[in-house]
Amino acid sequence: MTEENNYKPKDYNGYIIGINIGVLAVYTILSKMIEGGVIIDAFLIAGQFFICLIMGIVVRKWVWVLTAFLILLIGFSTCVSFLDMQL
Repeated sequence: MTEENNYKPKDYNGYIIGINIGVLAVYTILSKMIEGGVIIDAFLIAGQFFICLIMGIVVRKWVWVLTAFLILLIGFSTCVSFLDMQL
């Protein structure tokens, strides 16, 4: 009985944030290698932001909403820095 009472479900919040940041890093690096990649990167960031936001509403977990805003913050700052390098 003590084993049943001490069981806690595994928390996947770190995995959700880590995988989404990793996906952001991969397509940001790949879009940097092509001409006009900033526009593609902006659309991918917006898409990932909306997907995470919708997942947060559907699943009702705040970690998805947090991830959505982290993607928006990191992605926006990356796009701005890419534009500064091109000018």
